Amino acid sequence: MIESETTVRGCGLEWTMVRSFGFMSNTLQWVPQLAAGDLVRAPFAGVAVAMIDPYDIAAVAAAALTSDGHEGRVYTVSGPEPLRPADRARILGEVLGRDLRFEGQPDDEARAEMSASMPAEYVDAFFDFYVTGTLDESQARPDVRDVTGRAPRTFRQWAEAHAGAF
Repeated sequence: MIESETTVRGCGLEWTMVRSFGFMSNTLQWVPQLAAGDLVRAPFAGVAVAMIDPYDIAAVAAAALTSDGHEGRVYTVSGPEPLRPADRARILGEVLGRDLRFEGQPDDEARAEMSASMPAEYVDAFFDFYVTGTLDESQARPDVRDVTGRAPRTFRQWAEAHAGAF
């Protein structure tokens, strides 16, 4: 990301950066587990993230592309509240009318599972961010409201909109 942003900043054109916290849509990774039962296992159980609905990322990007005053700005967009994976499982369970249970995945198991589906550099970065604690995405940011004039959507709203996927 740093290399890409450096290139964009130096290209001579007007630019706007839109950075985001974790996506609410990553919860769709739980679909296979929920097809098998009511237990959700996920890594980084103790990490709260003010996750964002991709709809809100798109709304900020659309505003930046279609209205003036965004040139040279860096927006960091987030959802309205920090949630741990267990919080998301509880809210999703309420939306689905299911008694979902959450279990934190041990780090060694999570590392092995993640390594099977993504480059080692990404896996190392996630562990650096969430286990070592070099990244804190727990504080809700005002940029969605500032740019769009409305609050970011909640995880409950996202879950209600996507309940059929589960």
